[in-house]
Amino acid sequence: SSEEFLAEPDSWLMEARRLGGESSELPTKRTIAFVSYSGGVGKTVLAMDTAAHFARRTNLPVCLIEFTYGESAVTALAGADIPALFELATQPDVDPYVWNNVTLIPMDYDNSRDLSIQLLGKYLKDVMREHVLTVIDAHYPHALIGAVRDEIDRWYVVATPRPDTVENAEKLKAELGPKAVVVLNQKGGVGDSLSLSGIERAVELPVVKEADRWKGDLGKKILFHTYGDRTWKAYEPQGFLSGLLGRFSRSKEERQ
Repeated sequence: SSEEFLAEPDSWLMEARRLGGESSELPTKRTIAFVSYSGGVGKTVLAMDTAAHFARRTNLPVCLIEFTYGESAVTALAGADIPALFELATQPDVDPYVWNNVTLIPMDYDNSRDLSIQLLGKYLKDVMREHVLTVIDAHYPHALIGAVRDEIDRWYVVATPRPDTVENAEKLKAELGPKAVVVLNQKGGVGDSLSLSGIERAVELPVVKEADRWKGDLGKKILFHTYGDRTWKAYEPQGFLSGLLGRFSRSKEERQ
């Protein structure tokens, strides 16, 4: 109906393109990891926005796995009391929490560090096998990431315009090797551009207000880089009509 279309125009237009043969097939499996030596660079927000945007655009299974040493940022941002890694890995009858169509595997490090790498790896690889995209949010280095290290296709080393985070990102990129690229997050105006000249980065992300509303403004750029412009373009709304209707729909939701 017209009402259904206006409520979610982007989804309907994407499905029409898919049925019309304009969509490109994604790889059967891809694993990406957001890492940093530095705190406060926005790794978790990037990981969650990327996973949520992938789920919204593709309707394919996606999971988010966290490696942390302290409190779970994923649990805090999801806004719910949810099962964590130790419980999930040791109790087969416990199912992961699904947030915005994303399977969440947050870490409770105090308990999870008692798990063997073999048990941890078996559980996580079973989860990853059931999902088309796995997004990892990790403190680096982390004692337990070895359980899935060989599965990672792309390391996104996150930095902000702060000089210390940029220096750390360049060092970590060199440590991780050819699968690693730098993501510059929270880039501001001309001053940041001048101070960052000459620093190689694969993805540049602006400051986004209310990034925790998960609109995909950040995740979209990551997914374009992950899958390539030609492939991911088929999953994004195209053209003036789609953009106009999308803005109308968002305005209607905000009024309600």
